[in-house]
Amino acid sequence: MAENSRSGGTAQAADGGARTTPASLSARARDAVLQRIVDRRYEQGARLVEREVAEELSMSRVPVREALRALVAEGLLELLPHSGVRVRRLERADVEHLYEVWEPLTIQATRLAARAAADDSEGLAALEATLRQAERAAAEDEGPREVAAHTAFHEGVVAMSGNPLLTRTMEQLSWQLRLVFGMREEPAHMRAQHAEMFRHIAAGDVEAAAASTLLHVRDSRTVALRSLFGND
Repeated sequence: MAENSRSGGTAQAADGGARTTPASLSARARDAVLQRIVDRRYEQGARLVEREVAEELSMSRVPVREALRALVAEGLLELLPHSGVRVRRLERADVEHLYEVWEPLTIQATRLAARAAADDSEGLAALEATLRQAERAAAEDEGPREVAAHTAFHEGVVAMSGNPLLTRTMEQLSWQLRLVFGMREEPAHMRAQHAEMFRHIAAGDVEAAAASTLLHVRDSRTVALRSLFGND
């Protein structure tokens, strides 16, 4: 691979198109490894070998090495002495800390979304679409698709909030939430709670939307702890 221009900016290919930079390759590798952790192709406790991951992703080892280091720093992987890294096992405290942070943020996102609903028909349509996607996935017993739809619902609520700082903060929790959502059972009443949240947001009822979100987050925490650790 040719080196980037030393004069700064994005390196250009011979035909004038932008080359893929080392940073973008590392980001792609990070996202690919993260997705494999979330969908459990890489199970908790699994040892990841840099060379094997690079081969699987059809990449060189340098961006994969950088991606693995980044995920160690983010707490999703942990170093093994003299033998690479492994997928970090979630502890009960990890899940409890995640929900302690997520609860107030997602309630505030729901409040803001309800306030904005009258002027955001596109956002409401996107939210409603995620509810339909979750129902179809559940009917077809497609767990990963259902998890993706539930995650998209919460991300859609944040998008409707119109608060860029809240959006950036929630993005930092995104992969941890996806990981927990993907590992827990998904009972039907959780889908019903999303539908109730949507109704209150669409009606612009700020307090009812916040109350339904609080109930949902508390139930989600209980389900997650029971699914992962056998109790709540």
